[in-house]
Amino acid sequence: MLDPPLTALDAVFQPRRIVLVGASDRPGSAGAVLWENLSAYAGEVLPVTRSGLPVAGVRSYRSLLDVPGIVDLVVIVVPAGEVIDVVREAGVKGAEACVVISSGFAETGPAGARLQQELNEVARSSGVRIIGPNCLGVQHSAAGLNASLTRAGPARPGTISMVTQSGAYGMAMQTLAADEGMSFDKLIASGNRVDVTDTEMLAHLSRDGSGPLCFFLESLPDGRSFVELARQVTPLRPVILCRTGSSSAGQRAALSHSASLAGRPRIWSAAFAQAGIIQTRSGLEMLDAARALDAQPAPRGKRTGIVTNSGGVGVELTDLLALEEIDVPLLSQTLRASLESFLPPLASGANPVDLTTVWKRFPELYPAVIDVLARSGEVDSVVTVLLQRSATSPVTEAIADAVRRLRGEGVSIPIYACWVGSRDSLAQAAPLRDVGVPIFEWPERAARAIGHAVRHGLSGQPRAQSTEPVTANAGICDGWLDAADAAAVLTPFGVPLVRWVACDATKWAVPDAEELHRPIVLKAVHPELQHKSDVGAVVLGLAEDDEIEAAAQRLAKLRNGVTLLCQEQETGIEVIVGGIRDAEFGPVVLVGLGGVDVEATDDIQLALAPVTTTEAVAMIERLRGASTLLGGRRPGVAVGELAHVVQALGALLLSRTDVEEIDLNPVLARPDGCTVVDWRIRVSSSSREDERQPGPGESAGRVWSR
Repeated sequence: MLDPPLTALDAVFQPRRIVLVGASDRPGSAGAVLWENLSAYAGEVLPVTRSGLPVAGVRSYRSLLDVPGIVDLVVIVVPAGEVIDVVREAGVKGAEACVVISSGFAETGPAGARLQQELNEVARSSGVRIIGPNCLGVQHSAAGLNASLTRAGPARPGTISMVTQSGAYGMAMQTLAADEGMSFDKLIASGNRVDVTDTEMLAHLSRDGSGPLCFFLESLPDGRSFVELARQVTPLRPVILCRTGSSSAGQRAALSHSASLAGRPRIWSAAFAQAGIIQTRSGLEMLDAARALDAQPAPRGKRTGIVTNSGGVGVELTDLLALEEIDVPLLSQTLRASLESFLPPLASGANPVDLTTVWKRFPELYPAVIDVLARSGEVDSVVTVLLQRSATSPVTEAIADAVRRLRGEGVSIPIYACWVGSRDSLAQAAPLRDVGVPIFEWPERAARAIGHAVRHGLSGQPRAQSTEPVTANAGICDGWLDAADAAAVLTPFGVPLVRWVACDATKWAVPDAEELHRPIVLKAVHPELQHKSDVGAVVLGLAEDDEIEAAAQRLAKLRNGVTLLCQEQETGIEVIVGGIRDAEFGPVVLVGLGGVDVEATDDIQLALAPVTTTEAVAMIERLRGASTLLGGRRPGVAVGELAHVVQALGALLLSRTDVEEIDLNPVLARPDGCTVVDWRIRVSSSSREDERQPGPGESAGRVWSR
């Protein structure tokens, strides 16, 4: 009976037969490094060479087509100009995937970019999936697979997986991880990432294994589908992402407040937070966060207990945890009495629990305090600070025994170690690693890692799920809509617009009191008057016919072809609600404190559309100036009504795929509701018939298996 066919990424990580094209036994060559690494694999590995001579005593073949039988994975390390023919042959052989180590593609310039495009086209037509080109390769420690240029064999099997665009950086992180006793399950250096997407990697990794999933990326072209899938993954497994560099995709002049405020880093951060993705500032921080969430559950709250033999380090760690919004609470009198019943006379049981310098008793005191704190119910995690005389094998072994007892009795509260000693002494921390206690060198790394773990443990609020966009384009020309057309777009979504009338300045007639209640506001509308207040294009408090007429005549002179917009004057706190269509993440909504100084105030929150009521309200409550809206000495605004406007713009952007930017500024918020008094919409006729990103298991119309 034939074995079932492998999917493409199964073939990458657990192939039955591998062919290395470009194999060599010439010392120092890439072909020799790869052959040495692959030769340790339990499955069959065959070499293809130009000469057809044996490689390390193993028969080789001159062509991939000469290899007998079925091939699952082809690893390619030949000159760039030969890669396409090899991929074509891989398709003939029925191979599911190729790992293209070879460089010389888009990273080298226009000629290389054309070669890469041809590679992609040949791979598609041949039904072969590509990792790379210009990549370090892949590793799967549990399977004993090292299809990479990393000379060291796969580390002992771990549970953390990492995807990185930078091979050299991935190698550096792997080296650092090994130095600190950390192991990976899978390591993928995707290089130029011509084919297999990060979303596909996330889908595959989330179904295979148990530990945190790390992504070190420079860009995320399939951003929308990635975060949609991550929303499903993060309640079950941590997804940790570090982004470097900046994307030039979709860059243009920001004419609206919304586009100006919603910069690319902010959109990334908002999208990741909404999906429960942990975002770190560096690769080191990413590894620390992964270590904190690998072998233990995340904390269920913000309360942390600290055990230390240095008051100074305990205070420093307390301050750093406070920056992460983590509490180091004063312990109850009962708990302090319990601790002080066995602590030395000069020790403190307050929290941090300071054991002082009773060195000989450290192997007894550290585990005893950890045990009491872990069972107390007064803290959600415990950090043990180990330095100088406490950073020793007797202490770590005693703590490890205490952790085993706690776990054996069902006490799962996470325990972390902050190591303030020489790097040479880290070998003595091995007993802690063996029981799943992560070790962080120095308080700053410990605090950042624990902060990520706490936030992950507290995340999990309901998240809106995206729906298929309904193409409902109005066939309007590109650019900014006039007030009437923009209002026609907004009204069906329940956006509360102020009562208004508009007319050409040459046909101006003072609206009567029945048409609009006075006082009124008069505005000059023109494509060159994007920010009206800056050029005196808004006049407030007009009540009498003669002053309305005088204001109209003055505004009409600002530009030829001015439209006069007349509105009832409203009151309230100025808020901005807006939306943009991002090149990587699609529809994004924002809310913040608005008005003419909105960019100077820079107090906004963003989220990917759609948003739930809970998410929209949370966005408002997270504003730095939220107290202005929520009330205190005066009644708060109708937050639910304001949240409805945020939700409405999200629904509009998903439905109207021609809408590029929306700016509602200001929205006047009051205790009894809110009113939009200025609205702007920019549309594009660019084809957006299907904005849906490829879903899990898809890539531009292709599926993982044949």
